Amino acid sequence: MTSGTSALVDAAWLRDRLGEVVLLDATVDRHTGPDGGKVFVSGLGLHTERRIPGAHFADLMEGLSDPAAPFPFTCPSPSRIASHARDLGIREDSTVVVYDRLTGAWAARVWWVLRTAGITRVRVLNGGLTAWEAAGLAVTDGREPAPAPGDVVARPAGDGFVGLDRMKRIADGSDPTPAVCALRRTEYLGTPERPRSGHIPRTTSLPYADLLGPDNTLAHERTARLAGAHGIRAGNGTVLYCGGAINAAGLALALHEIGIDDVLLYDGSLSEWRADPALPLVLGPEPDDAAEGRG
Repeated sequence: MTSGTSALVDAAWLRDRLGEVVLLDATVDRHTGPDGGKVFVSGLGLHTERRIPGAHFADLMEGLSDPAAPFPFTCPSPSRIASHARDLGIREDSTVVVYDRLTGAWAARVWWVLRTAGITRVRVLNGGLTAWEAAGLAVTDGREPAPAPGDVVARPAGDGFVGLDRMKRIADGSDPTPAVCALRRTEYLGTPERPRSGHIPRTTSLPYADLLGPDNTLAHERTARLAGAHGIRAGNGTVLYCGGAINAAGLALALHEIGIDDVLLYDGSLSEWRADPALPLVLGPEPDDAAEGRG
């Protein structure tokens, strides 16, 4: 869907406007660590190996995250966001298009961070690099020359996020705000064999992956159907989380496309929650989890 209010664009739209937009590759590289867990590293090597012509590398590991924070992908200060955005050539009147080479969640995270900092003329390439190549469009390698510095400014991004204290109140029932986990269903359910697995109490499951078609694109109809089945609606101020607020950003983007624009992200997500052994985690479904029998 590429309407005036949509944050998504398709490959044909981007092809026709390559010279008019600031194009960003938000790819992050992922490996399996010695313990079998996921290890995330800069995607710069993948970017220089194969990218859309004109794309600059958006550094989600450091430039658009706080490298000094105890948990990965923590939203940085407005000054850091603005500094990296200016280095990428973003101006007050720029239209920015972001893509990645996986499911679009990395691109959605950049969209969310910029948007909550007041940089709102940001779109995401639906289907990412895969959709671009599937359309028969050219790719290149190496890095683009550094762009002329931008002039964009950023405001505090706090309005788009909730912190640990708020999530504790949701978990103990003193805050009735609905909260949804965007991880895959198996990760939400957890298993006794994995220490500190499962989900935050009183939160339900809508995996971001379930919203994606076989080509990793988002579709309005699929999102609307699943959001309706899970009781997610505008006006509820639903809190979204996952492992590190990346898939949660993808879910936020999908919900934006169907007019649900008042969601918030728990920025620390399970990276923060699991780090405190005193905080409870639930194995299995919640009693009112709509994914049971309706996913």
